[in-house]
Amino acid sequence: EKDELTLPAEVNFEFSMESHHSGKAAISMYGFDIDEGTIVINSIEFDGRRDAGEDYYFTSQFTSPLIAEMHTGNTNQTVSFDIPQGVYNKIELSFSLGNQNESALLLFGKFQQGPFIEVPVRFEYAFQEQIQVRATDQHGNEQIVLKKDTPSTANVIFNTPAFFQLININMLENAVTVDIEGIQTILINNEVNIDIFNLLATRLDNSMSVIFE
Repeated sequence: EKDELTLPAEVNFEFSMESHHSGKAAISMYGFDIDEGTIVINSIEFDGRRDAGEDYYFTSQFTSPLIAEMHTGNTNQTVSFDIPQGVYNKIELSFSLGNQNESALLLFGKFQQGPFIEVPVRFEYAFQEQIQVRATDQHGNEQIVLKKDTPSTANVIFNTPAFFQLININMLENAVTVDIEGIQTILINNEVNIDIFNLLATRLDNSMSVIFE
């Protein structure tokens, strides 16, 4: 039985995001959408606890940063781990985001100010950050079963609606725009529209979930 609990189960990581839409007075021509995003990950830590078999912990440091286009699911490298099979009562994952050369998080969308006015929105988080997530299965249970003959998928999902929950249309109407490649854009970072940036930055820690399938 002990040998069985050391056999590897394949776990493949995939990255995605939920799109965000916020309307104004239920009129579709007013509102803003965030539907594109890129996240940069330097390392992933896995901490799995189980009653039968030893607990399992590892850190995977990427040689070059993992860059995931969350709106397409595309990544610049495959992320797959062999993890001892068994029943895990708790799996915690820690993601180390960003570095000196790459912003941890970029989000893109548009602000529809009226029927004929559309302004691009760009959010930049350029700091290094550590985000810890307690994984669940598809039903929200923390107990996760990994089997040696059945590859699992760990879906890392960015919850954009929750991230932008505190941002309303009035804030964007009053936001500063900057010229980016000849287009006036609502840029949100630690130097421009700082009030909006600070509201968003406080929500980053709770913006990701990991669901095992």
